[in-house]
Amino acid sequence: MSEWTFRPSGDAEDRFIIEGPFDGEDLYVRFGAYFPGNSRALLLPQGETPREIEWKDLKTIQLQAGDRLQLPGNPTSVGPLEHVMTRLLAEDGCPWDREQTPLSLLRYLLDESYEASEAIVAGDEAGLADELGDVLLQVVFHSAIAKTFSLADVVHGQVAKLIRRHPHVFSDEHGATASAVASQWEQLKTLDPPRTHAAEWVYPSLVWARRLGKRGILPTSNVFEAVSELLKVYIGNGEGKLEETLADAAWAVADVSRQYHQDAEWSLWTRLAFFSNGMNFS
Repeated sequence: MSEWTFRPSGDAEDRFIIEGPFDGEDLYVRFGAYFPGNSRALLLPQGETPREIEWKDLKTIQLQAGDRLQLPGNPTSVGPLEHVMTRLLAEDGCPWDREQTPLSLLRYLLDESYEASEAIVAGDEAGLADELGDVLLQVVFHSAIAKTFSLADVVHGQVAKLIRRHPHVFSDEHGATASAVASQWEQLKTLDPPRTHAAEWVYPSLVWARRLGKRGILPTSNVFEAVSELLKVYIGNGEGKLEETLADAAWAVADVSRQYHQDAEWSLWTRLAFFSNGMNFS
């Protein structure tokens, strides 16, 4: 099952397929604000050839029993953002945007995710709305520059996944408890197609550095040697707790990075990526 249905007896307002009988004008009042007027909807009259209509023309149509209407794919909440991104990536658009790749955008996806997390922890709903917009921009941006998929593919895949993993909602299964749903979710995840690519080295930089260090992968630069020796001197002198000494050292690196308008987390992460995989993010 890859789609679900809004029926006259239902109370939901976010379904993709609508079954008649319905008055088109009533439908437009109910759903009209969700889609641009020139969006294309698919009318599926029972026993007749399907035909496309413009969303604004829905007001003139009567859905009879057995007729179906497939709603447009781009609601206004995302459509304008996708349009703006298309404009930015055009030949006469933004030079910076046009130069970006999935790898060059990775730091921004991470940053925006952290900032959204911060707003959640702070209980800042206004801030969260803004930060979620930034996360959404990253989704739209990555989808726009991808070579093998589009934003529509991303949305379709997520919709299909949610429906597939909620049979107690979108099929005849009923009476599930929250614990049973969680268990079933994990079981259904095992049925998803396996990923063909893996990048298990994507960790926070300090975690990744520790993992590489265990394997003997370390830089040989003078800076690394000097800072390491200085830290060992402080630790050997017993000046404060070990955890505090290490924390202050890491904090010092972060602050010096700030003074030079750099991001210590990203700097270390890209350095590790080069040592581990030969990847260059500069």
